Amino acid sequence: MKATSTRLSFLSSLKKRKGLLIIITAALLLEFLSGAQYFFTHRLLEKELELRAESELTMKAILIKSNLNDAEEVLNLSMWKIQAHLNVPDSTYITMRRLVSFSPLIQGVGIAFEPYYYPQKGKWFEVYARRNANGEVETVQIGGPEHDYTQRDFYRQAFASERGSWIDPYFDNEGAKGLIPSYVRPVFDRTNTAVAVASIDVSLERLTDTIDNRHIYSSSFILVLTENGKPVLGPSEERISRATTEFVMGLINDSTVTRQPSRSGRSKVIHFDTDRRDGTVFYANMKGQPHWQIAVVCYDDEVFASLNKLRVLMLLLLLLAFGVLLFLVWRFARDEKLLQQKTLEQERTDGELRIASNIQRTLLPEDESLPRISDVQIEGRLIPAKAVGGDLYNVFERDGKLFFCIGDVSGKGVPAAIIMAITQALFRNIASHSHHPAHIMEQMNEASCRNNKENIFVTLFVGVLDLPTGRLRYCNAGHEIPIITSTITKTITSSLPLDAKPNLPIGLFNDFKYEMQETTMQPGDTLFLYTDGLTEARNIRRELFGRERVMRLMETCDTTDAKAFVDNIVMKVQRFADGAEQSDDLTLLAIRYTPKEEKLILDESLTLHNDVKEVTTLSAFIKEVLARLEIGKPLAPKLRLALEEAVVNVMEYAYPTGTKGEVGIRVTSDGQQLKFIITDSGISFNPTEVATADTTLSAEERPVGGLGILLVRELMDSINYERTNGKNVLTLLKNVKIIKCKNE
Repeated sequence: MKATSTRLSFLSSLKKRKGLLIIITAALLLEFLSGAQYFFTHRLLEKELELRAESELTMKAILIKSNLNDAEEVLNLSMWKIQAHLNVPDSTYITMRRLVSFSPLIQGVGIAFEPYYYPQKGKWFEVYARRNANGEVETVQIGGPEHDYTQRDFYRQAFASERGSWIDPYFDNEGAKGLIPSYVRPVFDRTNTAVAVASIDVSLERLTDTIDNRHIYSSSFILVLTENGKPVLGPSEERISRATTEFVMGLINDSTVTRQPSRSGRSKVIHFDTDRRDGTVFYANMKGQPHWQIAVVCYDDEVFASLNKLRVLMLLLLLLAFGVLLFLVWRFARDEKLLQQKTLEQERTDGELRIASNIQRTLLPEDESLPRISDVQIEGRLIPAKAVGGDLYNVFERDGKLFFCIGDVSGKGVPAAIIMAITQALFRNIASHSHHPAHIMEQMNEASCRNNKENIFVTLFVGVLDLPTGRLRYCNAGHEIPIITSTITKTITSSLPLDAKPNLPIGLFNDFKYEMQETTMQPGDTLFLYTDGLTEARNIRRELFGRERVMRLMETCDTTDAKAFVDNIVMKVQRFADGAEQSDDLTLLAIRYTPKEEKLILDESLTLHNDVKEVTTLSAFIKEVLARLEIGKPLAPKLRLALEEAVVNVMEYAYPTGTKGEVGIRVTSDGQQLKFIITDSGISFNPTEVATADTTLSAEERPVGGLGILLVRELMDSINYERTNGKNVLTLLKNVKIIKCKNE
């Protein structure tokens, strides 16, 4: 009896130990899975951080360079005027004052002449125009024995460079009266002799405003340093303390600090840890002049905030799992283990899908963010499938043109969502400087091919609609062919596929040349764009919706309202699917062209020869027109100045030297908007893209466009350019309400 009891006790003890071993084994396995998930998720967030940080560096560098290039353009494109008036020393006061007024980015403009260049002015003659504390422009002569500019670095460096160069920030007590970076270049007289140095000083406060907003994380910030590590731009002390910025600058300048190249090789990375917060510094050299460095600082507690929350959640889930294991281990050990594994895998998959869905939803334009334009109706819709894809669309208006795109990224999940985000950013950035769809597509393709190790491609359609004329330019990169629908009656429409050549999708070959096509949209026409989620929608019998159904649907849908049109298509597709789960996103974009009829209260025209002397005739004409519209100061002089600058620009650049031609000026008003329409038969030139000019080229090599256009941009609400029937048509628009128009 005693032996039997001892045996039972031994067996019970053995079972308990076996159960404990199963629990420990299960606990270790779950902990391992949790650690593996944490590790791979951490790596994913690190890669995402690097991608976002380098994108931030690129975008901020582009913004800084764009502002600096604008300042360079102001000075470079005004050199001819400075040179033309060297024989009138006091004219420099007017020229400098005018240059400062072009942009709030400009702190001051100066010109310093060689000693005794104007004997009547003495040995030192330096004219400087600057903004005072009230924002007004004042002009002073600051040269003198106490300010011998010939001994200053900016003066010497300017003579050493024929094309101009940037001076790192220095403290100017006489001119700008503050810390400023300067762009300097020599001034040559008619004998090609350097006789002076012209400089333009940029406001660091304005540049700081450019970089100190819209950060990738709430407490991340941007620093800009000189090539030698001295500070140029940084966050405001209201956001980031001076001690923090000095600490980061110390890390970058300290050669003993460990740093490593990023995975892409585009930046260098420094990881740091302090008593308060740990973080990472990404920094890189900006291309071209000035030779500055740009850095972005991100803190770990923000980057990995979602991961830390997930870690706590996983810990709670593990504790719950242990409790369940204690209750069911003897009976359901193997099933429980499998269940836990499946649960963890599902959570990881759902987490990735949520991340991808959030990226997709955040970057697509919402209904309220779509542009509201009187000449078009726009409606976009994306209905995501369970497996997140990479559908995208974007619409925005610039210079009287509607820019839009629709695309589909190959693949699913987080990679597709990230590529979708990059494609959205590329389209916005490139289309902000170019109105040629093929050029936009080629630049996007070149960028998409860089480091595309996964061979992910994007089918894309890019279009540019000129709102005044209805001229539609477009380029198709392997995407679904859009449909143009014309309304015959309220219930009858005529629909035809757009003639779009099937170029290759972007992201495959970086040297592929895309072809632009064009057509004209008539008033009332609707352009319908979609992804393959429409044609490949399936019902419960696995039948495809198909292109033929799409075309039949176009023939019967009412297109007089873009929103109702899209709603109707979505309803028909959902009714066809009958609850069947879809494998791809459904993305639709409808653009209805509805130009309003102008009822003009004024329509006056003037034709001039391409002779600058005729500007006086133009000035008298505009004065009379503005007087009839009862437009007085301060707007009238600005409008007259803008039109004169634009017409002079056309006269100087539209016709080659010695060529005679005419410039037509038409002024119209409908009571709400004032239009100046300038036409010429000269060489093709798009002034709306003048900001993209290569400033490293000489004045003779650089494409036409210049100072006048920069001024016009400041004074007008919109500039639209078209090349129509061999003529340049430049339309300047000013929103101004006209009470009445006097008859002649």
